[in-house]
Amino acid sequence: MLTLRPYQQRVLDDLWQWFADHPDGDPIVEACVGAGKSVLIAELCRRAITQHPGTRILMLVHSKELIEQNLAKLLAVWPDAPVGAYSASMGARQLGRAITYATIGSVRRRAHELGHVDLVLVDECHLISDDEATMYQRLIGDLRQYCPAMRVIGWTGTPFRGDGVWLTQGSLFTHIAARVTMRELLDEGYLAPLARAETTERIDTSGVRTQGGDYVVSALAEASDRTDIVRRACAEIVCLAEQRQRWLVFAVTVEHAKHIADELRGTHGVACAVVSAKTPKPERERLIADFRAGRLRALVNVAVLTTGFDVPEIDCIALLRATRSPVLYVQIAGRGMRMAPGKRDCLWLDFTDTTALLGPVDQVKGRARPPKSTAEAPVKHCENCGNPSPAGAAECAVCGHKFPPPQRIQHADFVDTRSAVMSTDVVWHSVTRIDYSRHPGKDGKPDTLRVDYWSMWRRVASEFVCIEHTGYPRLKAEQWWRKRSDLPAPESIDEALERIHAGELREPSPIAVQMEGKYPRVVSVRFDEHKEAA
Repeated sequence: MLTLRPYQQRVLDDLWQWFADHPDGDPIVEACVGAGKSVLIAELCRRAITQHPGTRILMLVHSKELIEQNLAKLLAVWPDAPVGAYSASMGARQLGRAITYATIGSVRRRAHELGHVDLVLVDECHLISDDEATMYQRLIGDLRQYCPAMRVIGWTGTPFRGDGVWLTQGSLFTHIAARVTMRELLDEGYLAPLARAETTERIDTSGVRTQGGDYVVSALAEASDRTDIVRRACAEIVCLAEQRQRWLVFAVTVEHAKHIADELRGTHGVACAVVSAKTPKPERERLIADFRAGRLRALVNVAVLTTGFDVPEIDCIALLRATRSPVLYVQIAGRGMRMAPGKRDCLWLDFTDTTALLGPVDQVKGRARPPKSTAEAPVKHCENCGNPSPAGAAECAVCGHKFPPPQRIQHADFVDTRSAVMSTDVVWHSVTRIDYSRHPGKDGKPDTLRVDYWSMWRRVASEFVCIEHTGYPRLKAEQWWRKRSDLPAPESIDEALERIHAGELREPSPIAVQMEGKYPRVVSVRFDEHKEAA
């Protein structure tokens, strides 16, 4: 019998309370990687049938691996569970029990055999399309003919679609009833953080076409699968991950993956293999077993090892496949965040602009979709939790987040690169250029000296030095100047710019940057003499 962790107990209590408060609707449970979704689902089944004998539950997944994992956890939580499995890939067709674990492909046309179902649980529910003709939607619609009061509970670590829109704005799910976040599990020590190392090689996706919220694969492959890029990126992986034991590399296409594996294996002697949807299942299982056992150091995969694949020992992820999808980004990162003996963190090597584009993985949230028509109900969805509130509400009815007042869309003054992969990260950037300018003061305050730090084509941070202020701001400005010059600080911005252009200042590189809200803050700098200034 498994003992629930405190947050697991809280999640189930929150879900039970949600049902007590909502006689209608189909909720989502947001449970990030490492939260133990299969344990939560198993305990939910046990409670539901123990407290309400006669309850019939259908648990749906999309793959053999997920049904095997979920069944194992159910039997660990409840060894005598009245459960049957229905999955062609498992060779199992067991119906008529209180709980049925099934793959959607095997039961999509079998509502008449399943009959009355009280609860449908869907793992990885972000895969459910709004299209009523798809497998999940058709089965749910057919089952409701037998039990109109049937409730559906979705389970996912990413309660939004590939384009970032909250699932609660779709045709099925109405609320997020309970959640355990990645940040919570990181803070409590249940997840290993990602540790980013800056890479020199970068795949340029500026001209790559997008469709449906992500890059077109053929165009992305053309930008990524280049001999020089693969060669240099692999050399960096081998150098930066020298002390790491299990490397998981993400590629765009099978050909791209083969080129990466050939370079790692042929040039650098790394034991590695390629895994893709085209890999026969017996061979895929053998390769994964070799990877788990350490006989393979690296797996280069194409779109298959994102869900239902748990190797806690993974301590390096190399991203050579750019994405704009927040779902895929979180799933990729999650492969390296499970805890294992002796593992402190997972090295994150991003050779794309994905981290810069999507920001810290533990802060990724959904976004609200604008109403399609004026006929839609006047509600707005919270940017913090995804739940609906009346359109005129000042704060979210669920989490209390205060809604910002309507604003005109303006171009941001700062180009936010958000290159930290964790919200608590301090990222060191090599500085290739520094720009100095006068920044106008607001509301009668004095102007400041604006300092923009660039790393190649990206502006990574800005500082505003209060040369013409008094009191504490002036004291900070004098300290800033003293780190960069042996002469006293100037009295005006004009004097400062004149002395800067004359070459007076020592210019730091690298600089350490940490996100503070929406903006990056310089927290430390180093100069040529390699002395750190805090």
